[in-house]
Amino acid sequence: MGILGGIGLVIAITLFAGGIAYIGDRVGHQVGRKRLTLFGLRPKYTSTIVAIGTGMLIALALQLAALGASQYVRAAFFRLSDISNRVNELEAQAKALNQQVRQNNVVVNRDDLLYQPYLLLSANESSATRLANLSTYFDAVVAEVNHDLVPRGLKAFKGRSTDPSVRARLRGFLADEKMQAWFSQGPVLVITASDQNLFVNDPVHFDFKSYQDKLIFRAHEPIAGEEVQGGTAINAQIAFQQLLYGVGQTALDRGMPIYYVRNPVVTLTPAQVQKITDTIRHGKGRFRIVALARSDVYPHTGGLPVELALVKAKT
Repeated sequence: MGILGGIGLVIAITLFAGGIAYIGDRVGHQVGRKRLTLFGLRPKYTSTIVAIGTGMLIALALQLAALGASQYVRAAFFRLSDISNRVNELEAQAKALNQQVRQNNVVVNRDDLLYQPYLLLSANESSATRLANLSTYFDAVVAEVNHDLVPRGLKAFKGRSTDPSVRARLRGFLADEKMQAWFSQGPVLVITASDQNLFVNDPVHFDFKSYQDKLIFRAHEPIAGEEVQGGTAINAQIAFQQLLYGVGQTALDRGMPIYYVRNPVVTLTPAQVQKITDTIRHGKGRFRIVALARSDVYPHTGGLPVELALVKAKT
């Protein structure tokens, strides 16, 4: 119908309403002048009822005429709820399809590690040296992510560390209060991750994440344990998975970057797995599978090297 058609319809309805009101008033006026009565009522009440009834009849006639002449009017009167439900259903389908298209075209997920090398900033460096090291690292990141992501459908990152806006961003990153507090205690680790989901044709985005490079676990320090009952046919792999999940959670709580806790590095041969399994299955009482740090672990270690041991649980 369009905007002009809608405006014309509003004007027509307004004029019809005015005509109905006029006709009802004139009929009521004529009934009043002739002092007609209805059901024994006084003439003035009779004229009011006649005026109202006339208006209702005319409105009813117009509605019937509109219903008979237009399928749109019939739909609006009798199928409005169905139409509204259908519109909502189609909108939900369109949203789901759009989300699916976006997900299928995702190139990088938010918080993905984009550049494997890290930057370790020393607490003893001058501000100028830190800025120079961070600038070199920034340019290396740009070159690597453009090389890796542009062929996959993203638009290249154009900035360089010498650009004034980038320079200001790097200075602000180093001047952050949290960073300054960490520098007072020791070195700071900087890694590169995506700051948002990136889809085909999006420009490359990335962000620096900083972590205090402190000792997370000492060598051979127990990190987590999983108790199992001896004399039972356990599934060792499930027990190990639960144990390693506990290792990751403990590491996160102590300040390890999440990017380095997802896959703890366990050097366990099939023979060692079988030995632990057999010891539990043929043993009595409760045992505890313990995960220990294989060496000193810092954020710059870049992972969680752990070793497993089986001990009798304390009663």
